[in-house]
Amino acid sequence: MAKINKKLALLGGVAILGIVATTFLLTSKQVPSLSEAVAYTLFAPDVIPGKIVTLKKLREEHFIDFHNMFSIKVREPFESPKHITLDYTIRILRCIMELCAKGETLYYVIFDTKDDKLIGAIEIREKNNSDPGQLGCWINENYWGGGRIQEAYQLITDAYFQLKPHEQKYEAQVRVWNKRSYKALKKFGFVDIAIRPDNDEGKADRHILEYYRKAKN
Repeated sequence: MAKINKKLALLGGVAILGIVATTFLLTSKQVPSLSEAVAYTLFAPDVIPGKIVTLKKLREEHFIDFHNMFSIKVREPFESPKHITLDYTIRILRCIMELCAKGETLYYVIFDTKDDKLIGAIEIREKNNSDPGQLGCWINENYWGGGRIQEAYQLITDAYFQLKPHEQKYEAQVRVWNKRSYKALKKFGFVDIAIRPDNDEGKADRHILEYYRKAKN
């Protein structure tokens, strides 16, 4: 009888833990004290559908398509090596996935909705004084235009502010020579804050811009 009681007590304890865990997962979106880094990793949607593009969380199955679309032209603003190997890309992407798991970046690959092809990537990183801005984005040059970048901005911005209820803005930085990206940011609604000189010899200055949370009607 004592053994049966012990088993029942153990099962009861497991049941209580299960109820507590379930309650936490169901209500934590409304709990202000929940760590935002935890919320980032627990509640960031796997897929964010749009009309023109769809955002999907980075997976290993995306590595080859990512590498093939990450062309010399789109790598230029990131100051990446002119020629890269698949192994180089995979190492970078694995590092990004580790940052995602730690809640240090909200990162998605961009799919063209019509073609259902991976065409780029977008992220909003956590604030870091050693990091040039929070927003990073690229789309393969064969898919420039058509409103894709603007919708990608909107989709990740909506997700970011939903996951970060206490944040009122985030930052983007872009080289002064990168007029295409600068115009895209301004079109979306980014506001100029300053131009920051780069301390590295031979590197161009950067536009510093911020995007502010829209007030709800």
